[in-house]
Amino acid sequence: MISLFKFQVILCLIAFVCFTTIYFYASLIIIKIVTLLQKYFPSTKHLLKTSVIKYTKVIILFIAVYTMCLHNGILQKSYTLFTTLKVENKSFNEYLQALKMTNYVFPENLEVSGSGKNIIVISLESFEKGYLSEKYSKLTPFLRSLIRNPSWQYYEMNQNEGSKWTSGSLYTYLTGFPAYFGTMHNNIFQSSYHSNITGLGHILKKEGYKTTFIGTDAKVSGTQDMLYALKIDNIIDKSTLGAFSQDKDLFNVAKEAALNSSKTNTPFSLFISTLSTHFPNGIYDKRMEAYITPKASDLEFMVAATDYMLKDFIDYLKEVGIYKNTIIYIFPDHLKMGDDTIFKGTGERGLFILTNAKEEVVETKNLKNLYQIDLPEIILKGAEINTNATFLTNHVNGDKNQFIQDHISDITALNVSGFERTELSPYIIPEISKHVKTYKKDTLRFIAHAGGKIDDKIYTNSLEALNTNYAKGFRLFELDILTSSDNKFVAAHYWDDWIKMTEYTGKTPVSRKEFMSHKLYGKYTPLDMKSINNWFKSHPDAVLVTDKINTPKAFASQFIDPDRLIMELFTWNAVREGSQAKIKSVMPSQNVIFDLKKNYLDSLKKYHIKHVAISRNIIASNQELLNTLKANNIKVYAYNINEYIDRDEMYVVKHEMDFIYGIYADDWFFK
Repeated sequence: MISLFKFQVILCLIAFVCFTTIYFYASLIIIKIVTLLQKYFPSTKHLLKTSVIKYTKVIILFIAVYTMCLHNGILQKSYTLFTTLKVENKSFNEYLQALKMTNYVFPENLEVSGSGKNIIVISLESFEKGYLSEKYSKLTPFLRSLIRNPSWQYYEMNQNEGSKWTSGSLYTYLTGFPAYFGTMHNNIFQSSYHSNITGLGHILKKEGYKTTFIGTDAKVSGTQDMLYALKIDNIIDKSTLGAFSQDKDLFNVAKEAALNSSKTNTPFSLFISTLSTHFPNGIYDKRMEAYITPKASDLEFMVAATDYMLKDFIDYLKEVGIYKNTIIYIFPDHLKMGDDTIFKGTGERGLFILTNAKEEVVETKNLKNLYQIDLPEIILKGAEINTNATFLTNHVNGDKNQFIQDHISDITALNVSGFERTELSPYIIPEISKHVKTYKKDTLRFIAHAGGKIDDKIYTNSLEALNTNYAKGFRLFELDILTSSDNKFVAAHYWDDWIKMTEYTGKTPVSRKEFMSHKLYGKYTPLDMKSINNWFKSHPDAVLVTDKINTPKAFASQFIDPDRLIMELFTWNAVREGSQAKIKSVMPSQNVIFDLKKNYLDSLKKYHIKHVAISRNIIASNQELLNTLKANNIKVYAYNINEYIDRDEMYVVKHEMDFIYGIYADDWFFK
């Protein structure tokens, strides 16, 4: 494995060779070009003079140097490599010590012996155990038959923190660590080329396995770099399968890969990741209508289709003689996101493992309360692979999920320091703030996003949302303001969202009267300017924060109390207009700040800006900006909370509120 230092040296040598080549061959290049030009432009003959060639060489060299110094040029890239934050092995060891993983085995120190059995891991998108219940017995006859099959084992498994999304689940079952990276999920792995974290790929490679990952899009968010760093040899995704490929195509390729691999004298492992049952409605494949009868919804249809494809795949393995020497693991990647009402009557929500590994080999008696972090050990034991490798679960006594929550900072630092990369995205090691208790109770730090959550529904901008969240303690309320077809202000996130909430079938925008005649989700009351004013009149301690609308004077003139109006605005002209509208506060959005560039602070001071809105996704990469705003008493509110499954309000309050002032919250309890 090439080291980071060697990689830097190679880049510098390449740059040096480029310079010298350009300089010494410039004369020859100039002569060739001028000779060619003389055929058409005789007057260019004077360019062959020695003095002209000399100056031209200097100009060419200058252009070459300038080009290499541009963003992502070879010199800039080399400099970035030299200055990249790279945590040394000493720090990695310190984080291991903090997690009490004193006997952790690095990839280069692995000892492995195995039985030569093939391994196939099938991770099912959002396919939680409720689908295996009696309620959905007609959708999953094959998987339910495996539960009853004495040759198969069924184990219930819990979802742990840090593994609640697809790539996070993938990272966890490959390494045994929750997928905390201190940034936007696994973007941190972009440009990774080496891992000090021991994963299944390292162990299987040591034993001579050929490893292949088959999924829909491995190139997203650094997943491909992560897989290669974790020693997965071959990656098959849409770049191979085709842009419009679905799980049917994926399983066909998996059959081919298994058959080809079985013809060699070495064992193989396939890691398959499905997508058909993705929330909210599944990814419908019309081709499956040839095998599956119509169901109550597209999602249920694709659940049944997935069950069918699993049976077809395993039957194929038996038919070609691969099954006998292959250990198969089937489990969900995570719980279904979004609306969970379909699982009412199916029992407690959770995950599961189905495997044809022998029960006495898996030894689950010592793992009664299974979590996703247990998967690497189970996979290895079931395939009868012995190794000196240890995983996080081996070092945890007691509640594993609580241990993860108590050690988010150490796990994040270990995950980040465990990989060597040519570039490093900004990240924050999540430390618990000393001020959490104060933050939790401060109502001025929380803006009820789109009126706040109501009955697990967000973005309703409804009367009921305002009432519910006022009762919880919110006093700042964001409403998305749109303009109706008759030029009236109404509250809705986007017209497309309003159509989904009302099942309206006509064109948008609609008139104010039409807008007010449609309940949201059949029961929530929409808001126009009159009802907004009535509500804030009866709640004199509430403050309105607007989004979407960018005409401050027009809106402020219609709102009942401009002294209780904060408007997020999206152009500098709108900010200037808003500063003259005599409202409580003008709040520029982040793009306005970025457009001002170096002069942003002077401009903010000139117009007495007291609040700014930014995405929480840019907190890590804009520490200097946030520190400057805080030092000048400009309060920053962050939106995009809950955009990622494990970045909810509590996470931001505990780990990121020190960098900002407040957040747009879907839900909060002021305790």
